[in-house]
Amino acid sequence: MSRSVFWLDQSLIGRVLADLFAPAITSAGWEVRQEARLRATTVRTEPGLALLDTLEALELVPAWSIATDLVVASQHHSAVGLITPDRPDRITDAIVSLDGCRPASQALARATIEPFFGLRVRGWRPEEPVTTLSQLQVTEDEDALVPLDERHHDLGRIWFILTGYAFVSHLLVFPTQLPAETWGPLAALLRRLPEEFRARATEIASDYAAAQTLDAGRLHAYLSEAVDMLTPKLQRAIAELVRRSGSGLRVPSPEHYRSLSS
Repeated sequence: MSRSVFWLDQSLIGRVLADLFAPAITSAGWEVRQEARLRATTVRTEPGLALLDTLEALELVPAWSIATDLVVASQHHSAVGLITPDRPDRITDAIVSLDGCRPASQALARATIEPFFGLRVRGWRPEEPVTTLSQLQVTEDEDALVPLDERHHDLGRIWFILTGYAFVSHLLVFPTQLPAETWGPLAALLRRLPEEFRARATEIASDYAAAQTLDAGRLHAYLSEAVDMLTPKLQRAIAELVRRSGSGLRVPSPEHYRSLSS
């Protein structure tokens, strides 16, 4: 009998979670698979559990449910950044490169850059031709976790300042018709995961900062708050991101959220 699949992407948080918890997931009888850019279309091919980009996850609803047992969210330090060529108050019109960014990061950029900085975005496509307009670059993961200054900005923090909500970057989803006994062995592990993850944040941040050029303090702060349970307030944060970004996706109803433990 083949193993059930636990899908993860290869974002920074996906890689860290895989390094730390893949052995426990495997011991529970699951197979861990990672994709560089994990899409809804991919996880449909072999259903199981999937921790993937928030907007990709919403593409699966209502055939899939959103698990409240685990979420990746950030308030004060996120793994989505913005690089500007000058201080934003000196920029009036710009184009924004979203090259290679996940859908939730793109949505975050669309929801924050214009209202927060007060500038006009004239184009969002990465292939936008070079013009006299300022060029802004959205970054993710290690590239975003650099020291902040007048040219480097944290879009997750900006979102929190604008809305009072955390930025929800990843959701855990599972097929609505998947039998409960299939995921039962993982439920207890997922309940313990946020506390255990926070306890390891200092160690993880030190290891990653030693190997790469990033801000160890910001990485530690990001990891310390990134993994949690999906609360009603975070559910409202998802709806607000969908609305403000103009993504066109349908906001999940309360019945689409379920705990694996229930």
